[in-house]
Amino acid sequence: MSDILKKIGDTLTDAGKTVGEKTKQVGSVAKMNAKIISCEHSISENYAILGKYYYDTYKDNPAEEIADTVNAVTASIETIAELKSELLAIKGLVKCQKCGSECPFEDTFCGKCGAELEKPEPAEEEEVEEFEEIDEAAEEEVPNIVVVDGDSSDENTAE
Repeated sequence: MSDILKKIGDTLTDAGKTVGEKTKQVGSVAKMNAKIISCEHSISENYAILGKYYYDTYKDNPAEEIADTVNAVTASIETIAELKSELLAIKGLVKCQKCGSECPFEDTFCGKCGAELEKPEPAEEEEVEEFEEIDEAAEEEVPNIVVVDGDSSDENTAE
C-alpha cells in the first residue's frame, strides 16, 4: 500500500513540475509576444514619422516612384480642410486664424486670443443632395498607395 501511495505521490510531484514548467513557458511566450508587438508598433510609428517628414520635405517635388501617393495625400489633406470648413459652417462657427479656436460666426473677435476673425464668404444655401454627393465621392476616392520595396521597377499598388 505504501508503494502505491509513493507512486501516486511521485506522479503528482511530476505532474506539478510539468504544470509549473508549462506555466513558466506560457508566461515567457506571452512576454516575448508583448515585446514583439511593442517593437512592431514602434516601427509603425517611426514609419509614419518618416513618411510625414518625407511628405513635408518633398511634397512639391516627390520622387517619381511615389508621386501618385504624395498627390493622394495632398488631395486628402485638401478634402479634409474643405470638409472641416463646411462642418464649422454647419455648426455656425468660424476658426480663428491666429489661435485655432472655434468661435461663433457672429463674433467679430476671437474670445480666446482677441484676434479679428476672418469670415468666409457666405455660400449659397446647400441642399442635402450635395452632402450625399460628398459622401459618395469620399467613398469612391480611395488614395492610390504605392509600396516601394527598394526596387523602383517593381511597384505594387494597393486599392
